[in-house]
Amino acid sequence: MLKSRTLSVQILRPRAPIYAYLANPANLANWTMVKGGTRVPEAGPLVWSFDGPRGKVLVHFTPLNEHFILDYRVVAGEQVTQVAYVRLLENGEGTELVHTSVQQPGITDAQFDSEEEWMRSDLLVLKSLLDASGR
Repeated sequence: MLKSRTLSVQILRPRAPIYAYLANPANLANWTMVKGGTRVPEAGPLVWSFDGPRGKVLVHFTPLNEHFILDYRVVAGEQVTQVAYVRLLENGEGTELVHTSVQQPGITDAQFDSEEEWMRSDLLVLKSLLDASGR
């Protein structure tokens, strides 16, 4: 089995508006280290290109769905560098965002740990953004 890690963050907003915000790939650059963000139709209907800290990446997003699922995978060149499973769970009047990453073949433990630290930081930025803005 591949190594995995689950992070979660509580957001003081209902999950429907959080889902609507997160399901729009153009918003990713507002709370993560990636910049740019353009759709790449020739790669698939839900594929976007971003400039990441280590170069250009393609992010493949899950289609809109009624289950509040926001899974994605990141590809750099020919290598899948990250696969993540994201769920938005109702938690009282707020939302619990649960993010599970699975270490991919060819990704070292140090790289996986580094990506998880970035994700932890990104999730805290997202929480601050959404808690403060009411999005």
